[in-house]
Amino acid sequence: MRYGLTISAVLGLVGSGVTTNLWAQAQPHQQVRLVGRVFDETQRLVEGVQVIVNRREVRAITDADGIFRLDVSPSDSTVGFRRIGYRPMLLTIRPLPTPRDTILVQLITSPVDLPEVIVSGQPTKPLRYAGTMKYDDVFLRQRVGLGTLITREAIDRRFGVATHEVLQGIPGIWIWNGPPKRIRFARCGDPRGVSVFIDGVRQVPAFSETAPATVSGRGGSGVIDPRQVAPRSFNPADEEPLVEMLSRVNPSDVEMIEVYRGPSEIPGVYHWDGCAVIAVWTRWNK
Repeated sequence: MRYGLTISAVLGLVGSGVTTNLWAQAQPHQQVRLVGRVFDETQRLVEGVQVIVNRREVRAITDADGIFRLDVSPSDSTVGFRRIGYRPMLLTIRPLPTPRDTILVQLITSPVDLPEVIVSGQPTKPLRYAGTMKYDDVFLRQRVGLGTLITREAIDRRFGVATHEVLQGIPGIWIWNGPPKRIRFARCGDPRGVSVFIDGVRQVPAFSETAPATVSGRGGSGVIDPRQVAPRSFNPADEEPLVEMLSRVNPSDVEMIEVYRGPSEIPGVYHWDGCAVIAVWTRWNK
């Protein structure tokens, strides 16, 4: 560096009318190459500073070493320096400086107030379920509009009823309290076409003579070997199979119930060649 000049931005703001005259000798009618380096109060070199001539034309931008180079002519009157996070600076270049000078420019940091940012979000499930992932898929299906969800609050409003009676009031489902008790779906001609799941496990009606009481399947998926399931003919005088399967869970132990009234509503996790699904989920914190 030869004939170095150090300039502080404390005194000048772009457009403020406050400028600093750096040079005493003029070189009329001669274009001059300006070379300079920009740093801050901590002596850290500042990259990306815009070098603006006559308050409107960007002639150069400082590189990674804080260096800028530009040519100025007698018609140019000011050189400004601007970068977000620093106070702008304005220098007068009349008369033109000598080409031998390297300019050192110090910018003063100036915090920028950003507009208020409001972040909002919608919880994927009620906060009381924050301690468990058991029902996450249930709430996901509800967000996309699949089926009908009977919540614990709705069950509490019907205190004392049997589990199957919780389904009363859902369009397309009829409940008879017998005897014998019956559940019928408008889109299912045979009650055996309605699948019942308890905590993701598909239930098998008691009137099936050779089948086990339950068939395990993660999320209701799996295949039943037809050689293992040989139900006898359904007798209308028998206890309703849907009522019997739902009665395996006490209403006080139920957290929520998913109801899918027709094949078009049934999600893949419950698809079991049936025409409707009742999925019971027991309470996790009891």
